[in-house]
Amino acid sequence: MEYEKLSKLFYKKDEEFYKNELSKRKNSYGSYLTPLTINGFRKGKKISETYQLFYVNIHKLMSLNNKVLINSSKISALISKLPNFVIEPYFHKLIINEAQSNNEIEGIRSTKKELKEVLGDLMKSEKKKKRFKGLMKTYLFIDEIKSFTEIADFRELYDNLVSDEIAKEDIPDGELFRKGYVEINDGINTTHIGVSSEGKIVESLNALINYLDDEQHSELYRYMVAHYYYEYIHPFYDGNGRTGRLLVCSYLSRYLERYSAITFSYAVNKNKLKYYNALEEIPSPLNQGDMTFYLKDMLELLSAGQEGIIDDLEINLSKMERIKNYFKSNNWSDQEEEADLLKIMTYLNVFVDAEANFPVTRLMELSKKSRYKLNQIMNNLNEAGYVQLVSQRPKEYKVTDEFLESILIV
Repeated sequence: MEYEKLSKLFYKKDEEFYKNELSKRKNSYGSYLTPLTINGFRKGKKISETYQLFYVNIHKLMSLNNKVLINSSKISALISKLPNFVIEPYFHKLIINEAQSNNEIEGIRSTKKELKEVLGDLMKSEKKKKRFKGLMKTYLFIDEIKSFTEIADFRELYDNLVSDEIAKEDIPDGELFRKGYVEINDGINTTHIGVSSEGKIVESLNALINYLDDEQHSELYRYMVAHYYYEYIHPFYDGNGRTGRLLVCSYLSRYLERYSAITFSYAVNKNKLKYYNALEEIPSPLNQGDMTFYLKDMLELLSAGQEGIIDDLEINLSKMERIKNYFKSNNWSDQEEEADLLKIMTYLNVFVDAEANFPVTRLMELSKKSRYKLNQIMNNLNEAGYVQLVSQRPKEYKVTDEFLESILIV
């Protein structure tokens, strides 16, 4: 029998069938009951009836779980084929995409140029106060965020990630979290009301910490359930979406790898309707706390994000082979230094930024050449039409479109 939504069965079958099906789902061998409970939500209002969150490990879920793990292995294998000097800049490109998507989901305006500048400041350890510094720093060190073991860990994530972007009226007014009322509105209707008081928030977050450590539940299921429950609690007036997605990303980064983890918001942003519908369906009284379809949707989003990275890597690795073959087959034997530097610039152009400009200081770092020697090499490449000078102060070069097209476009 096909596993259908309880809300659908309620209308398709009679009440006795619905109750029997609910009982079967909660008590079958493939059922997993969590210790987390929520209030139902109907017609813009929280109701007194509570539901224990549960899911059934149906075949579709198991297949998706395996798919995510296989995709993660593919990503690791593909990353291992990249030259060392490409790996971190490529990850930084993904960070910028992810941060931009996270902001877009929340309706916060940011540009990739702005985020790139913030990331650059962080890499230079500059202490300039800029928007999104906390966001970019958290992504940059996503695989170093430790497991959440204390209530204060949630506030620390908030402080590091979004506190600088929060309006004065939305700053937490409790000891660690909000103590007042908060709701989510889609512009027309109220779609969610957060847990009612700071005391209840603390109680619920303690339950969440315990659940995150519960190894009876598969890691991917556990992390996605935790993501929903954090959003359900809504411990802050603002910033819950961003902190909630970073919460799940930090656990995914340790369980899978950092590339899969940081693509989650990017995938959500491409299918926001699916994401929000999945969240909003769980507290429906007819759903009775069944999270099976929510888990299916979240793993599909995660898998789609992974596949985007896999496609990008596979295409660019094919381009890398063309670049390698070009430098092997063409006569660069009397210009080995020029060939080596041009190859590096071309790789970075393909994997990181098609419009990349290369400051002389960056080229010195990549080539391990003195400024004098580097200027000689770049003058030769410039005269031959392989690169062009785009800025004099500071001196910056870019690979010419004509050269790139001659290699990559047949």
